[in-house]
Amino acid sequence: MKVLDPAVFGIRKETILQYARHLFATKGYAETTVDDIAQAAKMQKASLYHYFASKQNILQEMVDMEVGRWAARLPEYEKGADLKETLTIIATTFLKDMEDPARREFFKILHFESHNNPFIFKAWKESPLQNREGFQAVFARHLEGRLSNQKIAIFITQFMGALLHYVTMAKLRGENFCPASFDDASYIEQLVDTFSGGYSEKSH
Repeated sequence: MKVLDPAVFGIRKETILQYARHLFATKGYAETTVDDIAQAAKMQKASLYHYFASKQNILQEMVDMEVGRWAARLPEYEKGADLKETLTIIATTFLKDMEDPARREFFKILHFESHNNPFIFKAWKESPLQNREGFQAVFARHLEGRLSNQKIAIFITQFMGALLHYVTMAKLRGENFCPASFDDASYIEQLVDTFSGGYSEKSH
């Protein structure tokens, strides 16, 4: 077999991942076959196997790329001077990501498809690029000494859960889950005020 230039090989892998992500998000992970992905990418199924060993391998690499993007953002999150600023950076970045159709597709796969296919969440949870300790450290810098490590983990879960719920309802389903309407900026402001109010550095 002819050996491809590494740059060309990488571009073709990325193309396959793009088509696979779209199919997983719109058709469903279980319902999408390797044949579907190959057809969408305009290549033979046998050729696709030169890039990925299986559909699960495609999914895992897709997940690893997204996890890597999140991990690369940790230095940005660490720039927050206090808890309020840190939460604002995280929330703003997360919602800005949802403006990218590729990010919305991945979000759909992770949070909608994983209920029917546990392998999806498993691929996310066990990705070698996960850096949960680093993410917790971003919060611990402002909360350590005020909350135990367990409560810091709960704080993170609740804060990120509120963001996930907002994205699910407002961005993906187009539903307003509050009596009053609001935009992203006002949602972030209210969310951050709620979560930082009792733990502001200035209040101690």
